[in-house]
Amino acid sequence: MFGPIRIRIAAAFVVLLAATWVATAALPLIVAIGFAVVVAAVLTLAVSTSIISPISRAIEVARRIAGGIRQERVTPRPSGEIGDLADAFNEMAQSLDQLIAAASEDHTRMLAALNSSADAVIALDEHDSIAFANAAAGHLLSERYQDMVGKPLAWSMPDAQVVEAVHSSRRLGEPQNVVAERPNRRFLEVTITPIIGGGEWASLMVLHDISEVRRAEHIRRDFVANVSHELRTPLAAVKSVIDTLNAGAIEDTTTARDFLSRADAELDRLVAMVEELLQLSRIESGERSLAFEDLAVDELISGAVNRLRLEAEKQGLSITIDVQPLTPPIKADRDLLESALVNLIQNSVKYTPRGGSIEVSARAEDGIVTVDISDTGEGIDPTDLPRVFERFYKADRARRAGGTGLGLAIVKHTAEAHGGTIKAESHLGKGSTFSLSIPVRPMDRGSGD
Repeated sequence: MFGPIRIRIAAAFVVLLAATWVATAALPLIVAIGFAVVVAAVLTLAVSTSIISPISRAIEVARRIAGGIRQERVTPRPSGEIGDLADAFNEMAQSLDQLIAAASEDHTRMLAALNSSADAVIALDEHDSIAFANAAAGHLLSERYQDMVGKPLAWSMPDAQVVEAVHSSRRLGEPQNVVAERPNRRFLEVTITPIIGGGEWASLMVLHDISEVRRAEHIRRDFVANVSHELRTPLAAVKSVIDTLNAGAIEDTTTARDFLSRADAELDRLVAMVEELLQLSRIESGERSLAFEDLAVDELISGAVNRLRLEAEKQGLSITIDVQPLTPPIKADRDLLESALVNLIQNSVKYTPRGGSIEVSARAEDGIVTVDISDTGEGIDPTDLPRVFERFYKADRARRAGGTGLGLAIVKHTAEAHGGTIKAESHLGKGSTFSLSIPVRPMDRGSGD
């Protein structure tokens, strides 16, 4: 019975001896592992302090710079290669800051130049919304330019041809030009240029008001047409006379004399028209310089009236002069101003029936001398009155009486050349009054516009 017990005791003793041996032999290994763990922890802490923390700081600085805080830098400077990396990062940040500052300065200068430009400028984004508009654009489109930004182009320019030109310029990659008509007969020339690499700006529009150019072209066309018509009439009459004489009428002395008299009258009309055209052209262009001198208003009026008094008396008309006392002299070109007065008085003589009267009066007020030519003539139709100062414009009564249709246009430009104005009032069947106003002193004269 003691056999198994002895065997167990022997086994336990063997195990104890083995465990003791293992513990004794493994102790250095355990110590070594523990030391390695401590060293690893120390090294990890050192790496975290010298490498990971600076890199994390650099990442944080990069994020701040990306967020717009461009003055951020990696500080303090780490040592070693991480420090070199931080230096390179800081140099890159400094260069980036300088580049952004330069670009911002260029952008500011560009916007300042566009804002101060006399040309109307509008920038569009890719959705045809207004990304920029300068003050000139706001003035031209009758809007506050600040309020235009962010709104669709169609709100400010509801012109289909403009929108189509914007799309065409982008599609074709080249500028497009279009003329847009605005209310009150205003015309805008619009140049649209596509912008490549312009950020949010996809198109640039430049607008010019060409209303005056269009009006001048219209006047020029009318002028050429009217001149051609007015010159053709007397020339055709002269040609007809010559043909008639050549056909044998020249053999009859009485008939020949009558036809030659007609030709002479037509040639006189032709010469008068050419002279008036030249006079009007010289006044308009400024080629005819004004010879200013002090002119007594009563003497100026008397001179003009005396040139037509005999003609008026032949037609049974009376002419009176009424110059307000103490009317000051004016500085003006005697020949031009007297010619203008003669023109106005001659119209009254022409369109006032026998037994009528004409009064030429003058008054001064606020540095302006106004000469009124009033008659008891047939008057001017209200539909014709606004246009009587246009060149070649003839009301029905003027067509019946003949004339070139240039006289009142010359009067108008003469008044404007002196810084003055000319106005007309009329009532059919009761007569007309033309008022010529001239500043007393040259310094009071405007441009006549």
